[in-house]
Amino acid sequence: MDNSIAEPVINVVGDILVQTGGHILGPRAIDDYELVYFPDGTNTVYEQGGLSFPLDVPCFVLTQPGVSHRYLFDRDRNVRHLFVHFDYELLRNNAPRFSSLLQQLHVVPAYHSTLVAGIMQQIVVVANHQSHHWKIRLSALLSAALEELAAYADKTPEFAISSYPVQIARSIAYMDAHLTEPITIESIAQQSGWSHEHFTRMFVAAVGMTPKRMLLERRLHYAEELMMRGQGTVKQISYLAGFGDEHHFSKMYKRIRGITATEYIERCKSPIFRHAAIEVNPDRSFVNRHIVVNPDIK
Repeated sequence: MDNSIAEPVINVVGDILVQTGGHILGPRAIDDYELVYFPDGTNTVYEQGGLSFPLDVPCFVLTQPGVSHRYLFDRDRNVRHLFVHFDYELLRNNAPRFSSLLQQLHVVPAYHSTLVAGIMQQIVVVANHQSHHWKIRLSALLSAALEELAAYADKTPEFAISSYPVQIARSIAYMDAHLTEPITIESIAQQSGWSHEHFTRMFVAAVGMTPKRMLLERRLHYAEELMMRGQGTVKQISYLAGFGDEHHFSKMYKRIRGITATEYIERCKSPIFRHAAIEVNPDRSFVNRHIVVNPDIK
């Protein structure tokens, strides 16, 4: 297999501190891709396509080949930025898993991607030391960073939690407060002040799933907390978690989680969960999970 297709090819790695004075880089268009990490928020501005993006929080900037852009660096303070110039055939060919990254992403706040921040710093370290297999390591590190940024651009749920618009946040708070009640999507939408149709469109855009699916996920997570505590039978838990119907709960649990609720209750008897604490933050929905990725491996 051609390694240029399998992994990114790193062209340049840098870590530069631009001195005060309002220096300008560009306008320019580069031949490869550039991923830049700004570890500190400053008054620096990134301009592309007639739009200005203030870099006033720690963030990442991805620039595509041939796209005219420029940086207007802060006049009053030094600006550190770590960058990687690279080529990647999967991006050039608009591989489906990167399509959202290439269509939507210009600037990403770093608080969504602390892992990527760490990866960028490690890329600089590896490039400087050039120890065994360092080029392979650089490609692997950058590949992981791009996968995480693509997940953010695709609005997967784990990257939407901390940035909901106030209307969406209000509706989710209502959802959590009435989780065990027979609430409807219409009543949830009313909390936003928008029509049902507009609310659903905005919800999907912000969260990456429909309000109906989020309500289901919240209820499943609450049911798992009850099952972990051993608080009732499957039938009792289905009512306590707001499903109101044991058959519906069992069907949804099996479809979404891949195992039956009874099997999950049995797993919770394992020593792995003996001293597990129940997570009270509903947004941290992957705590105390034991996920079998390959069921054929025991």
